[in-house]
Amino acid sequence: MMRRNRLSLRRRTSLAQRLPSDFREKSYQRYVIKLRKKLSYPLDQMGNADQTPVFFDMPTSVTVHKKGDKSVIVRSTGNEKSRVTLMLACLADGTKLPLYLILKCKTVPKEAMPAGIIVRAQAKGWMETELVVDWLKVVWGRWRGGLRKRRNMLVLDAFHGHLTEPVKKQVKAMNGDLVIIPGGMTSQLQVLDVVVNKPFKYHLRKRYTEWLLAGNHALTPSGKIQKPSVRQLCEWILQAWADVSPESIVNGFKKCCISNAMDGSEDDVLWEEAEPGDAQPEKVSDESDDNESGPSDAEDAAQ
Repeated sequence: MMRRNRLSLRRRTSLAQRLPSDFREKSYQRYVIKLRKKLSYPLDQMGNADQTPVFFDMPTSVTVHKKGDKSVIVRSTGNEKSRVTLMLACLADGTKLPLYLILKCKTVPKEAMPAGIIVRAQAKGWMETELVVDWLKVVWGRWRGGLRKRRNMLVLDAFHGHLTEPVKKQVKAMNGDLVIIPGGMTSQLQVLDVVVNKPFKYHLRKRYTEWLLAGNHALTPSGKIQKPSVRQLCEWILQAWADVSPESIVNGFKKCCISNAMDGSEDDVLWEEAEPGDAQPEKVSDESDDNESGPSDAEDAAQ
């Protein structure tokens, strides 16, 4: 039956709580276009931000090994579940904003951190409402033009921490318009998912692998390799962020129907395939997305 109907077992490319209709995507795009026509945001005043988990241990899933062996062991430090939450943000002109890192602890370590990354602490390592507001103040509100309170647009996903009243009030106080991506559509409409996350994680894992292969590691009393320090992890994150090309970000905003030319001359980019290493097949989140957004959620968030 499957052969007759040209069906086959396929590996999933993304996860979603439900399959949204085309109506929800078009409603979101219409809302973005309406805002742009009304307010004429410059490219450096339109941005996208999102959280992504970063693990202290990032073992590769593929290695060279003898054929036929049933067990293929990859070396690690044993800290595959230890993670931090990282807030990435970028602008439609290709600008990459300062990084915002949340440690899973009660207080920030006294160890000096490298410049270019802001470190906070939260007991569960989550981006709760208070930290979203803090990020708006120390990152979003301080990029070029932010202090002059120019009209701006911030695109976020439907994570419940983005939809609270304190967050909406803070965005409004910064002369901003909050646009919420419909639930289940981040893999098509979120710039960071479409063109940034995969190359960023690739460069991050590359630096971890180089460190692991270098040897001369400090050991725990039980003889295991100690996990990287927070400072070391921050340095890898900064280097991986620097390796993400501004050109891919600019193209991503167009592909996600945020910064396309209003005359329709750049609409062809919507149908272009993502370049190798740019597409993000599956979004990994450290928090459940409890809020599904409907067609009018972007407008509701702006109220």
